[in-house]
Amino acid sequence: MLKKLIFQVEYQGINRIEQEILFSLISDKLIAIGCLSVSNITGDEELRQPIQNLEVIVDEKIHNNQVRKCFDSLAKITNLDELRLINSTNWVESYKDSVTPIVIGNSFFIAPDWIKVPKNNKKLSVIRINPGMAFGTGLHPTTQMCLQLISSLPLSNKNVIDLGCGSGILGIACAKRGAKSITFIDNDYVALGITRENIIKNSCQGVNHKILSTLTKNSKKADYIFANILLNPLKNMAKTIKSKVKSKGQVFLSGILIDQVENLLRSYEEHAEKKLVKIVELHMKQWACVQITFR
Repeated sequence: MLKKLIFQVEYQGINRIEQEILFSLISDKLIAIGCLSVSNITGDEELRQPIQNLEVIVDEKIHNNQVRKCFDSLAKITNLDELRLINSTNWVESYKDSVTPIVIGNSFFIAPDWIKVPKNNKKLSVIRINPGMAFGTGLHPTTQMCLQLISSLPLSNKNVIDLGCGSGILGIACAKRGAKSITFIDNDYVALGITRENIIKNSCQGVNHKILSTLTKNSKKADYIFANILLNPLKNMAKTIKSKVKSKGQVFLSGILIDQVENLLRSYEEHAEKKLVKIVELHMKQWACVQITFR
């Protein structure tokens, strides 16, 4: 179990550069005794005031006094005047208490492992995604818009590409809705590892799937391609994405701002032998998700 300690520290007669050196020294010493991280959370980014708040994440096995003794030893060799513990919380439990499940229409219940599914849940497909290093917990508007569109698609026996899969949440959602095969693609190997874990966690390993680092020439064409990335990568991959969607298939582009939609679609029109047709354009906050096809 982890806990968070916040210390208020006062320095005397040292300038900004010396404060930064002292912060590095404090960090090194605290990490050496077993603290997991040390962060400067002062509200004054330029460190003009000789007061800093230091956030220290430690295992609960490390007693607060160990951290205090570390500061005391530093005070003997620096101008560290005073140390006050102003907050101590069970960091993990506080975070868990702040997380709420995400419900997408009548289709998906998305939550980390520690949140229980309501007993009266019968219709919603449960997707377990824990917060981590890969994008796609379901919180971001672009992910939610893609999930809304997935919930309305006829996915039975369809082939899907989840391009820039992150946590794999979109491909997993398609699998839950009956997709025949899913190709998960991401150039981040950490994301691919997390996707693999989430496929197993959500009991989707029985669905025909591949996990790749790039969209290759040998990749099968898909009925649906989801690409929730950013404007420039989406523009750069326009030709490749167009070549991998089946005739009458559909492409879902997100990760873009509302005022970037027309710019993006021009890139896809340039590579379209057939007319580009915009089926749906969703907005959430400042973000957009566009569903297109070619006829």
